[in-house]
Amino acid sequence: MISGDSPASMALGTPAHPPAFSAIASTAGAGAAAWYGLVVLLLTTLFAFVARQMLGLIAPSLQASLGFGDFQIGMLQGLGMAVFASLASYPLGWLADRHGRRFILAIGVAVWSLATGFCAFQSSFGGLFIGTVGIAIGEAGLAPIIFAMIPDLFPERQRNTANFIFYGGSMLGSGLGMALGGAMLHGLAGSQHALPAWLAGVDSWRIAMMVVALFGPLFTLLVATMPLGKGMTRGSRGGADGGAAMQAFLPYARAHWRALLCLFGSIFAMGVAMQSCVMWFPLALPRAFGIDPTTVGLGLGTAIMIATLVGILLPPLVLRLGQRAARLDPIRLAAIFIFVAPIPAAFLPFVSSTLQAYVLAAVIGMAGIAASSLMPGLLQDVAPPHLRSRVLALLGITNGMALAVSPVAIGALSSLMTGPRGMLQAMTIVALPSLIASALFIALARAPYAATVGAVRSNLSGDDA
Repeated sequence: MISGDSPASMALGTPAHPPAFSAIASTAGAGAAAWYGLVVLLLTTLFAFVARQMLGLIAPSLQASLGFGDFQIGMLQGLGMAVFASLASYPLGWLADRHGRRFILAIGVAVWSLATGFCAFQSSFGGLFIGTVGIAIGEAGLAPIIFAMIPDLFPERQRNTANFIFYGGSMLGSGLGMALGGAMLHGLAGSQHALPAWLAGVDSWRIAMMVVALFGPLFTLLVATMPLGKGMTRGSRGGADGGAAMQAFLPYARAHWRALLCLFGSIFAMGVAMQSCVMWFPLALPRAFGIDPTTVGLGLGTAIMIATLVGILLPPLVLRLGQRAARLDPIRLAAIFIFVAPIPAAFLPFVSSTLQAYVLAAVIGMAGIAASSLMPGLLQDVAPPHLRSRVLALLGITNGMALAVSPVAIGALSSLMTGPRGMLQAMTIVALPSLIASALFIALARAPYAATVGAVRSNLSGDDA
């Protein structure tokens, strides 16, 4: 038995009787309110994906109407979106712990919807950059807040199910959002004559951004009125003593830095590769094959949706079968999926049709999504309940850093390459080494991950006893 004052307890930063663990242990099952809350969180995330992906889909239009270069597009999607989202992630997680996760998330929805509308009225790089920063800050709280809400809403035995549903639904929304965005841009481009007179001559991308922004008040209201879980009270646990809570986090991070480094290293490298393969396809394929940019959203969105369905359904199915036959655990399964992803990435520069490109994107996406869907559960396992928001804030920061590196790197490389396939080559140069690095990190993570999980569970069991 490990007492609350033991060295292991101090390293984990765990109080004598963790409230979150007690709430989980005493809850028999999630009720209808918890599932409704999950739906609200899922819909909110879908809306965020649409707002974010519109920046990628309208990239050709921005280049045509405003004369932006590849590097400027990379700056918008990388520096403007990712760096500021990364910088805001931890402070928003801290604010959510102190002032209520539901309240801060609702403010975030309002901020990024207003910023999306602001972008529609800009005609300069500076104006669009400011709007992109607003979208990034508004979305920065998604990862730390929502993944912290799920354990509050659901007991431990249902947590993985909720994780898979939320992650799968949000990723399906990513493909659906791209497909809907592409369809919207395609429809607007062919129906300018049918628009009201006050919209005559307005660029299609501006109208599309305004349409997306109009949904903001609805999702703000949904989040503001969703039910609170047992651990989601206003004024979070330990919020009144933020300094002590920070001191509790540092011993935990120092004691378990190997597990955190390997897990977040794998997540970062995978994020760089996935962003390389997804964000630049809407610009790379029209160059390589001379197709209409507005049709890429439909084809690529369909490929992503298929990849997401397979990628989300495979992990729980394989885990159920593997645990019986080969004692397959989540981290080992994540490693298998990550080791598959580099194979199709190597063939991207050699595709001879858009269909081949969509197939490769689907295979890369399937492997990446399957591995990524397991990561929130792994992070929840290594995080003591009262430190979970901080650990999950690092997920948002890590993904934000990956989002910052990938577009800028590919934009810079593509500018140096000639020929219609230059961008596809740049995508492979960035994605392939990143996937290999992700596989190496996850392979090294198994031993420290097991040690950290054992320490967390032993500490909780001892304190609870």
